Amino acid sequence: MDKNSAFTARFIEACGTDEPACIQRLLNISYQAAKNYLHGRLPQTEVLLTIAERTSCSIDWLLTGRGKKFFDGVSPQDTPISTGQFDELVRRVKVEVINEMSGSQNAGGPRIVRLQPSELMSEKVLDEVETLTGSQP
Repeated sequence: MDKNSAFTARFIEACGTDEPACIQRLLNISYQAAKNYLHGRLPQTEVLLTIAERTSCSIDWLLTGRGKKFFDGVSPQDTPISTGQFDELVRRVKVEVINEMSGSQNAGGPRIVRLQPSELMSEKVLDEVETLTGSQP
C-alpha cells in the first residue's frame, strides 16, 4: 500500500472515479499524471487548485482529511458523483415521491422514510409491467 493511500481515497472520492482517463478529462491533465495521483503522488499547487475548482472539494480536506469536504456546498454540473452521493440522492427522491403519493406533505409536513440500501436494490418492476402491458410477465 502506498504512503498516501488516504489522499488517494479522497482523490478518487472527489473525482467520482478511479479511472485515469476520466480523471484526465475532468482535470485536463495527462493520463500519466492521473495515474500518478491514483498511486499516491501528491499534485502540485496548480493541479490542486484545478481539482478544487472542478470538484468544489476543499484542498485541506483533499490533502489531510480535515475540515469540510466542499468549500461552498455545491458541485459543478459536470463533476461525476460518487456512489455514496448517488445513493443519498436516490433516497431523497424516493422519500419525496413516497410522501407525495401518500399525501403526507400537506398533512403536517413531510414524512421521513428511512430506506436501507438492501431495500433500494430489491425493488421489483412487476407491478409496473402489469400496469403498462395489462399482462403479467
